[in-house]
Amino acid sequence: MRYLKLLLIRHAQSIGNTQARMEGQQSTPLTDLGQQQAHALSQGLLQPRRLTVSESEPTLPTHLYSSPLLRAHQTTAILAEELARRNHPLSIEVHSALQEIHPGIFQGLTWAEATAKYPALCDRLMQSLEWQPVPQAESPSEARARAQAWLNDLFAKHQPGDTVWAVSHGGLMLQMISAIIGSDRTWKLSISHTAIFEFWLTYSQLKALGKHPNQDRFNPEYSILRRFNDTTHLSQHAQTSPPNQIPYQIPHQIPHQIP
Repeated sequence: MRYLKLLLIRHAQSIGNTQARMEGQQSTPLTDLGQQQAHALSQGLLQPRRLTVSESEPTLPTHLYSSPLLRAHQTTAILAEELARRNHPLSIEVHSALQEIHPGIFQGLTWAEATAKYPALCDRLMQSLEWQPVPQAESPSEARARAQAWLNDLFAKHQPGDTVWAVSHGGLMLQMISAIIGSDRTWKLSISHTAIFEFWLTYSQLKALGKHPNQDRFNPEYSILRRFNDTTHLSQHAQTSPPNQIPYQIPHQIPHQIP
C-alpha cells in the first residue's frame, strides 16, 4: 500500500516567543535555542530509523513547504541545508496559506500590553469562551477555511508515494489537524516548537472512498497517524519553557502557543 505522507511541523522558537508576543503574521528571527531546535529537528527527521519503513520505501521528502514568516522559513531553511548536505537537495516552496492566524489589533503585543491598550476588550475575552470579534483579526472559521483550502490544494497536487514536509504555526496547525482527522470542531492542544505530526493518507481517502464506503470509512489502514506532537528529537537543552496563560479567544494565541 502506498501513502501520501504529510508531516506538519511547527517552527522553532523565535525571539517573539521568548517575549510572549502575539506575533501572528509578523515575525522575529529564531533565537539561538530555536536554531538548536531546528538542527535537532533536521537530525531527528533524517535518522536512519526514520528513513525507511521497508528497504524499498524511503520517506525522504519529495516536497518541502514553508510559511513565508521568518521564524518558519528559517526553520525550513535549516531542514533544506541538511537535506542538501546529504545529497538530497530540495527547493523550499513558500505558501502564504501556511502563515499564522492573524490576531488583528493584538499583533506584536504581549498580553500585558494588550490589556493596557485595550482593557475592555481583553476583559471580555477573559470572561467568556464565546467568540467575540477582535478588530482586524482572522476569525476561527476563516482560519479553518484557509487550512482546509490549503489541504484541498495539497491533495489535488500530490498522490500516494509523495512525502511532504510543511513547516507552519501552532494556531493554524490546530485547524489543519482537525480538518485532516475529519473533526467538526477544533481541539485545544499544546504544540511544542518543532513538534511533528505525521499522517499517511491513501488515494481512496484523498479522492473518494471505494466500493464499500460505509466499511472503508472505518478501516484504519486508510488513514494512519504515525506521529502526533512528537518532539523526541529535542534534547533536554532544546526544550521550550512552560507556556504563558493567554485566553483562547485571541486568534492563534491560544495559551499554550507562547512559550
